Amino acid sequence: MARVLADWCLRVTAFLSWSGAAGSDGDAWHVATAVFIAPFVLLAPFNGCINNSLPRRWVLVGSAAFTLLAVSVFAARPWPWMICLGVVALGSAIYSPARYALLPAAAEDACLPLPRVNGWIEMGGAAAIVGGAALGWAGDVGSGTLLAGHVVAVLLGLNVLSLAAAFPASFPADVYRPEPPAQAIAGFFRDSVRIGRQRAALGSLLGLACFQALVTASAGALVQHSLEQISTQELLSAMVLMGVGASLGCLTAAWQGHPRRSLGLVPLGATGLLLVLTVHALAGPTSWSGFVLGFMGGLVNVPLRAAYQAATPADARGNGMAIMNTAIYILTTMLALLLVGLVRSGILRTPSAQLGLLAVLAGVAALVAWRQLFPQTVEQVLEVLLAPMYRVRAHGPGRDRIPREGPLLIVANHAAYLDPFWLCKIVPRKVTPMMTSVFYDLPLIRWSMVHIVGAIRVPEAHFRREAPELREAVAVLRQGGCVLIFPEAQLRRREDQLLRMFGQGVWRILQEMPQTPVLACWIEGGWGSFTSYFNGPPLRGKRLDWWRRIDIALETPHVLDPALLADQHATRHYLMRMCLECRRYLGLPVPTGEELKTMSRNA
Repeated sequence: MARVLADWCLRVTAFLSWSGAAGSDGDAWHVATAVFIAPFVLLAPFNGCINNSLPRRWVLVGSAAFTLLAVSVFAARPWPWMICLGVVALGSAIYSPARYALLPAAAEDACLPLPRVNGWIEMGGAAAIVGGAALGWAGDVGSGTLLAGHVVAVLLGLNVLSLAAAFPASFPADVYRPEPPAQAIAGFFRDSVRIGRQRAALGSLLGLACFQALVTASAGALVQHSLEQISTQELLSAMVLMGVGASLGCLTAAWQGHPRRSLGLVPLGATGLLLVLTVHALAGPTSWSGFVLGFMGGLVNVPLRAAYQAATPADARGNGMAIMNTAIYILTTMLALLLVGLVRSGILRTPSAQLGLLAVLAGVAALVAWRQLFPQTVEQVLEVLLAPMYRVRAHGPGRDRIPREGPLLIVANHAAYLDPFWLCKIVPRKVTPMMTSVFYDLPLIRWSMVHIVGAIRVPEAHFRREAPELREAVAVLRQGGCVLIFPEAQLRRREDQLLRMFGQGVWRILQEMPQTPVLACWIEGGWGSFTSYFNGPPLRGKRLDWWRRIDIALETPHVLDPALLADQHATRHYLMRMCLECRRYLGLPVPTGEELKTMSRNA
């Protein structure tokens, strides 16, 4: 926040100084913007190499010290503030990738979801933009405020705070790649190709850059449109509301910590952006337009930024974040130049026409977002609807050790229809559940399983010669996916039977994929819920659950011993024991070996 406050205070100071100088032709803000973003774009390989090759803690310290020195030198001499802005931008262009590259490690070491950490960071950044701009305006010598003439002291203080805050920014999980200068430069372009080949990284990067450019252009068009109909004081209040909206949007996005479901906010934010631009273009400026624009921008920004950071290889995060900044600024500049060209050519003569074009672009972006992220959005909506009914908590050593990529097989007990939903809430990746046809084939459920969840249908039959669902599960694992299987093959029926004997299906899957890590889980709280067989069939004659606690214990994922996999009975008993052992993380008794044998005989 200190870094963003200092930079925006200086940007406004340089703008006011340039606009008051002789020869200024109303282009002061554009000049200030170009001067500040030029080092982010032109020096991207250099910025990325520094952040990729050196410990990022000292990159933050060094760049903050550089900006402090620059402000100190310019404060002591009567040089133009626009030149100072250009020099400080060199340090900020190095500081910004280091800050974003640290966030995945910060989230991992603090055991916090990356989208939540990003939400907090972006919330502070949005508030700092408004605060920094306000400090710059208040520091204008001609403004007559108490801060007038003391902007230098404010800038120095913020830069000192930025430097002090950088020293403790060290995280054990952070990965950097020491390389000689020439090799580091080549590494930047190699990492660019690596990121471009990863669908998740490339998609989130393009989405982030497009939406950032659209929100920035929309904010400028809203301001220009509002200037024609409201006073300057009202405009400043609207800009503050825009910043408040952006902060609240980022904070709202931070509520969803699941990296997959958080992307479901993007179509919602894109649709809101479309609506506010359309209403503003047709009906004129309103007091809430800026607030809604900022809020929707925050909803879109946080999930896409977190998704890009998570998809960027750990040893390429420094280069990856420099690439991210470059892509955002290039697309923002291109859209701005397009609007300027259309305005000067007479095609878009009025701000309303500009807003109309931006609304069309927002509509295209919303359609793409809905097409690509529809399943995540539905999952997000369902989670909100079910949030008052269930409190899902994860426990055990496996909670923070779930691999984010590569094949993974999850096995768990099965006591309620909503077991897959509860597990998917705590597993930070896409999960493909195996589901019996009795539930899968229900009319509405079938559509959602096919088009949203992508579940594997398991035919309801005790004796079959073929098991195509096992081939489907193996295919998902071969592609590096995550499969969820309930090896009991049916819901729990009795109070006195914690677990039924596991079927052969899980062993057959592991026979085909023996190197697949297995994550054993125990779900507690499902038995007795609205969707369990406790006191009668699920969903019939029972009260809806309200604020029911669901505790899920997870063991550390590991690959089973090949000698164990050679014996199907031993494998099935071992997996049962793994699930039951998870109960100890919840303070529950673990059945003895004899009790386990009794369960197997009674199954």
